[in-house]
Amino acid sequence: MMHPHTQRVAIDAVVGEGVVATRRIPRGSLVWVMDALDQAIPESEIAQLPACWAPLVDRWTFSDGRRHRVLLWDHGRYVNHSCAPNCGGTEFGFEIALRDIEAGEQLSNDYATLFMGPSEAFHCQCGAPDCRGAIDHRQVPEAVAAVRRALTHALDFIESAPQPLWPLLDPQRLQAARLSLTRSLADVLQSRGTRRRAVSG
Repeated sequence: MMHPHTQRVAIDAVVGEGVVATRRIPRGSLVWVMDALDQAIPESEIAQLPACWAPLVDRWTFSDGRRHRVLLWDHGRYVNHSCAPNCGGTEFGFEIALRDIEAGEQLSNDYATLFMGPSEAFHCQCGAPDCRGAIDHRQVPEAVAAVRRALTHALDFIESAPQPLWPLLDPQRLQAARLSLTRSLADVLQSRGTRRRAVSG
């Protein structure tokens, strides 16, 4: 379910529709939580669909990284891509605001963090200063790492931000996210230390 202070609107002829904040959404706010109406469809079932379904699957679902394609029931499926996203955490079954999102501003995530497949590549016109231009599955590791860094900091604000979606969040999902992010940071620090020792040695 999407944050109640969001709505689906027409953006422009290029982007089509998107989701904007109707009020300021502070950093650390839950902006989406996977709920009972969202559908996680096994990729094995997707593979059995007729080929004509493939473009619809690519357009309206995303991979959760655990061999499911997720179909959202509400306007969450209209959240657009940005190379400088203000939301993240989808892989954990929720998303939070990575920074303050102002009223009227689009909510966005980096589609490369949604475990894109080769058929889902597209040309990006997000307008971010560091826009990558072409978005494809080869960018997944770097995109996931960048959003995870931002998510690690944003989670520090989750208890202090207003949380209308809090009743929908499984505490185990939050705990798993924090554990995963801590391990990721430890791996990064360890690899940096290994490289420094290799250089100095």
